[in-house]
Amino acid sequence: MTLNTMNTVNTLLNSFHENWHLPILELVNHAWCGRTPEALLCAVKQTEQGIDALEHLNASVERLVKRERSTITPEEAWRVANDLEELACSLQYITAELADLAIDIAEECALCD
Repeated sequence: MTLNTMNTVNTLLNSFHENWHLPILELVNHAWCGRTPEALLCAVKQTEQGIDALEHLNASVERLVKRERSTITPEEAWRVANDLEELACSLQYITAELADLAIDIAEECALCD
């Protein structure tokens, strides 16, 4: 990638991490600590929106890489693809964690009734 394109891609990745990934992780931690349906629902909604945002980020990066005058080295392509894959894996893991928490909360609610 040209330096300008690589800077743009790095900015997009950092922005996603700061605006979506970290806040989602905080909400998941809050949901696990609070163990309430409301906290769980908040974390689930934010995670769903984060997944949509990651799909948009992936498409944006793809368009940047394919645009005219954009060159990319194999190392840069691997790094960007790896960063996007790590974010996707993190969101998959978060989704599984939230599913486990939902089961725990449902079981706790059943015991209270």
